[in-house]
Amino acid sequence: MKDIHWADKIAEKLIKEHEKKKFVCAAGITPSGKVHIGNFRDVITSDLVCRALKDKGCQAELIFFWDDFDKLRKIPKGIPIEFEKYLGMPLTEIPDPYECHESYAKHFESEFEEVLPFLGIRPKIIYQAEMYKKNKYYKEIKKALQEREKIAKIFGKFKTQGISKEEKKRFFPLNVYCRKCRKSSTKIINYEDDNIEYICLCNYKETANIKKENIGKLSWKVDWAMRWYYYSVDFEPGGSDHATPGGSFDVAKEIVTKIFKAKPPLFIGYAFVGIKGATKMSSSKGIGIAPKELLNIYEPELLRWIFCKTLPQRPITFFFDSHIIKQYDEFDREIENLHRNKLSEIKKRQLEFSSIIHGKIPEERNANFRQVASFGQVVQGNLEELKKIFERLGQKYKEKYLKIRFEKSQNWIKNFMPELAIRVRETPNYSYYEKLKKEEKEQLKRFVDEMEKYWSLEKLTWFIYEIPKKSEMTEEEKKKAQRNFFKIIYNMLIDKDTGPRLPTLLMALGKEKVKKLLTIENQ
Repeated sequence: MKDIHWADKIAEKLIKEHEKKKFVCAAGITPSGKVHIGNFRDVITSDLVCRALKDKGCQAELIFFWDDFDKLRKIPKGIPIEFEKYLGMPLTEIPDPYECHESYAKHFESEFEEVLPFLGIRPKIIYQAEMYKKNKYYKEIKKALQEREKIAKIFGKFKTQGISKEEKKRFFPLNVYCRKCRKSSTKIINYEDDNIEYICLCNYKETANIKKENIGKLSWKVDWAMRWYYYSVDFEPGGSDHATPGGSFDVAKEIVTKIFKAKPPLFIGYAFVGIKGATKMSSSKGIGIAPKELLNIYEPELLRWIFCKTLPQRPITFFFDSHIIKQYDEFDREIENLHRNKLSEIKKRQLEFSSIIHGKIPEERNANFRQVASFGQVVQGNLEELKKIFERLGQKYKEKYLKIRFEKSQNWIKNFMPELAIRVRETPNYSYYEKLKKEEKEQLKRFVDEMEKYWSLEKLTWFIYEIPKKSEMTEEEKKKAQRNFFKIIYNMLIDKDTGPRLPTLLMALGKEKVKKLLTIENQ
């Protein structure tokens, strides 16, 4: 069987199992805290399936739910402890702790929504708080209340201890928000003819009519099943915890089938997304890196590509250390091979999916991230000087990507890898020079005296390796001597034992600068 991309496999299965022309792919997030890159996997997984369906001639819509009518369950890291008083209240009715948006929910929603277009994703956004408060789900809530014992039986089926008759009678699949304190610390006492009688821990008690007004939200697994039915969802991914046997999806699947008489969506569980050196990400605990933060150091297409090339069931790691260079290098090689028709169909498809614009393949970059990062330090953040270095080296570059990678590499080194920061000296390193042995000083003098004869990248490479060599040396001794000579030059230029590839660094600095820093009067 021909190997095809995982999103295309899902699309083909959907087309085979449904006799319809338009498909709905869904994703959803609760804005209980920072919306991290792990949450983004929910959205991009559906986005890729949606694109695959469109490529096969189908109509497809990506809808995205903000579960902002959920209650605040715990205080995330970074949120003032005083916000404990809002625990149990709807996220849209809690003030913004940062005082820049109309509510707690809107603060975290806006941060995430702002970045989606930069990643090529433009879903139809549905705010659950708005839908519930407008009582759009009245019929579905009524259905769930009428069938509450059947729902209780479904829940019991997935519990080790089952469920008793008494528990079934007391079960209500609706979480009521108290009219007085607006918390979900309520207990439904009775339901009859659209009238809900409840009592709250704050001692408030009332009878409310669910047809006339909304008083709460369906419990999570019932709500999930309800919206599959309401929006005719065909595909929706979820975290691997939801995908376990007997987990959230299995429960919601039975509810949508037996209560709402609808077909459940095709579901796929995805693995977690990690950050090197960080713990498992969690919005409610305030842990994790938001897509906006990652885009400070990752190109949008690179970020998409990392998701595109990885099966949803496999974990993904984003890096803030030097491993990010390998990801950039691999991405560049794949694009180069794509434009030279050297890629397999599946790898070609991965790059097609990585594009911000659907249907367009990524352009070649011609600006190596490692090199841009190194030279960006040499020129102390001056883009125009960086361009001159590339021109001196005779390297072609696309100005658009040079600028993008310059900015992202500068952010990376400044915020995450300050040990890679380079500052080129303004004057010779006299104190270091004085500590050198006589032979080392002679090697340095020979290099300064003769370097102009070898001033090209290829010849300079040969020359700096040649200077410390002696015919009687073993290979290991030669390597040791060469490393020591490189160390001397690095210290004379940038006060470090190592740095960017030396011949390239020398060419980047230019003859005059190198001669100035390596020439010691009366040496």
